[in-house]
Amino acid sequence: MIASCGVRPTPVLTGGEAPTVSSHELTVYLVTAGRDGLVRRTRSHTGTVDTATAINLLVAGLTEEEKRLGLLTEVPASSSRVHAISNVIVLPEDMVGLSKLAQFQLYCTAVASRAQVEGVPATGFDCP
Repeated sequence: MIASCGVRPTPVLTGGEAPTVSSHELTVYLVTAGRDGLVRRTRSHTGTVDTATAINLLVAGLTEEEKRLGLLTEVPASSSRVHAISNVIVLPEDMVGLSKLAQFQLYCTAVASRAQVEGVPATGFDCP
């Protein structure tokens, strides 16, 4: 005897846009006052949060509270936007010659937004 629930087959359904996280908080990484490492900071944000959004907030510079705490950034400020295309983060043209700490800030911020970062030699460095 064969039983069924009466659900008929349907055609393949196409998917929508790539998933993003709707959140009110995201993580950026800043440089400690002693320039000897990174510190994780949570920032409030209204709207959709993805890797490009997190890095754009990092590129926008420090908040007043972060300045009062003596935190620093080695990521140069830019009025241009960062874009994420597939698994590549495209930085503005005016952002060249990044220091090692700036590279780690970008790397850790991307990883905190759950991006898969490929080709970055981070041997011996763990994001705090």
